[in-house]
Amino acid sequence: MEPRSSQTTGNEIDVPVPTQAMEDVGGPGAAPMKSLDKTKNWFNAVAVVLLKSVLLFFLLNLLLYPVSLVMRPRKAAGPLERYGEEKVLRAYPGWREEDIKTLLLETWRNPEQEYEPFTGFREIPFRGKFVNIDRAGFRFSKGQAPWPPRPEVTNVFVFGGSTTFGVGLPDDETIASYLQECAPANYPNSPLAVYNFGRPGYFSGQELILFQGLLKAGFVPQVAVFIDGFNDFFFPDGQPRYTGTLRRVMAGQASSGPLNNMPVVWAVHWLRAHWRKAQPQEGPDYADPEVLQQIIHRWLANKVMIEAVAVAFGVRTVFVWQPVPMYKYDLRYDLFSHYVKEFGPNARAEYGYKLMENLRAQGKLGRDMLWLADMQQDKRENLYVDNFHYTAPFSEEIATRICRFLEEEHPEDRRRFALPQPPAARDRGQ
Repeated sequence: MEPRSSQTTGNEIDVPVPTQAMEDVGGPGAAPMKSLDKTKNWFNAVAVVLLKSVLLFFLLNLLLYPVSLVMRPRKAAGPLERYGEEKVLRAYPGWREEDIKTLLLETWRNPEQEYEPFTGFREIPFRGKFVNIDRAGFRFSKGQAPWPPRPEVTNVFVFGGSTTFGVGLPDDETIASYLQECAPANYPNSPLAVYNFGRPGYFSGQELILFQGLLKAGFVPQVAVFIDGFNDFFFPDGQPRYTGTLRRVMAGQASSGPLNNMPVVWAVHWLRAHWRKAQPQEGPDYADPEVLQQIIHRWLANKVMIEAVAVAFGVRTVFVWQPVPMYKYDLRYDLFSHYVKEFGPNARAEYGYKLMENLRAQGKLGRDMLWLADMQQDKRENLYVDNFHYTAPFSEEIATRICRFLEEEHPEDRRRFALPQPPAARDRGQ
């Protein structure tokens, strides 16, 4: 220890300070400098960890990208990819290959639908070479009448799913388009003005809502044709397409986020789903009689409600039970019979149609019902442009059968309900 200076004042206290302690302190400003050094070291360590994490994340995404492309669920392929060009081209005799591809691109375009209140969705307005969809929600037919409908002609609204819309067909070869050429003698304002409100994915419940919406908006046809059977059995719970997505959104569970498309995030979801995967179960029983009865009951209830509304507005209804490939059709003549296993939930129609046949035999479907389910029974030709949708000749034959049915007038069916009087009129005793 070094001696301190002997010069002191009278009031000072001589306190010895160790030399080593002074060296450790390092003088004024030494402590902040060491803290700054520690902060820099900490920052550098964190930066290195983050950089390595980002590089690792990038590398994992790069490695998992080709795996995710193979294993991710793919969007539904069009007919050319699904069935092969040879079979598809044979379904369009006399067509140029270039036109077939354009037609299929327009009828299978993606996205093809947008939100619509109450019905859930509708076709996006579109203008193409073979497919044209009006902003009012209908697809064009041959010699399309203007919108809104004119009161001086016989207006016919046609409702249904994708077969009515005419997937795989141009505007002028759909059922509605061929019906446009119909001129029943008992309709003096012939020819008919037909509007094709068929929409892919629609079934009777949505058709009822769409029909009511048009009537409320003041668009009242003389005739309304409902072509059903196929899609009602595809949606056994009676809930429209996209219901699950809307339910998740309302519950705050968005179906996708900005990171969900990254391969690493997809891999985490995939692993979690497989770790939690339940024991394999048997597939759904498409012949379950309880489910089939519920579907048929729902369709009959929708039919009654459509009839009640139609009578109140003076609209004649025609209900068409459409043909389907899995019922009374010899698939040996079908170009796409190799894909019969791909019917999936549509296979339910095979069993449901048998129950509907029994109701028809008992006279329980009504006089406004046109049964076409067995019209292909003895045909030995291809009737479909893919697994489910009709060829142009078959669409024309269906339209011809509807036209003949329109010639049969059943005025008693149109008088089962009376248009209710307004409240003011009832109060006056009128």
